[in-house]
Amino acid sequence: MPFTISEKSERALLSLFPRVQGRADAPTWLVDQVVDAELHRAGHADPTGALHALALNQGSLMKEEYDLSTHGHADGWVMEALVVDPRELTLFNMRHGFPAGDAALRAMVATMKELSPRAKVVRTHTDGFAILLGPTADTRLQPALRASLELALPRAVAAVTPTPEAPMGFTFGQLRLTVVDPPNWQVLGPLVWAECERTLIIARRAPFTDVLDRRVVLDGRLPEFTR
Repeated sequence: MPFTISEKSERALLSLFPRVQGRADAPTWLVDQVVDAELHRAGHADPTGALHALALNQGSLMKEEYDLSTHGHADGWVMEALVVDPRELTLFNMRHGFPAGDAALRAMVATMKELSPRAKVVRTHTDGFAILLGPTADTRLQPALRASLELALPRAVAAVTPTPEAPMGFTFGQLRLTVVDPPNWQVLGPLVWAECERTLIIARRAPFTDVLDRRVVLDGRLPEFTR
């Protein structure tokens, strides 16, 4: 029996994706978009091999990090991150085509994972990434990690570039985020994402090698009281 959706569901999907109207494959395309979004929220990697931003903003990516670190740490929950953004990727795609650009992104993610195997590599936006170094990672935010990436990433991209050209440049930013008394793990993902994007914007304006220290006090702990 073929799978069908109701007219109500079809209208709802079309309202979410109005540009799809008129496409011959609209029903399949619409369902694929919804399925992909749910898979990304659940922590399935996107085509680059990185975790999707939805896993961070709307999924449970931070639950394990919260459970392993919050209790017993009076100074706050800590997440370190190294943000990475390839410069001039649009020009790279214009020169070599989008398949080559996709291959470059996959090579970048593979390199990040190789240098920090237990870190969570998240695609924070179209071509921006964050290597999240929380309690479950086996790597800390150290100058050696950034130095290794500065050497390895251009080489990884060059290895999949169809024709030789100048090495691709990258913007790097380093973040140490401390959250005091988060009430639950759900608040941490959007906060980590926002701070990673903020770090990248600052790094683009004025490149720096220091760690950007951010401290957020949420005061989510229940106050003690006596009867």
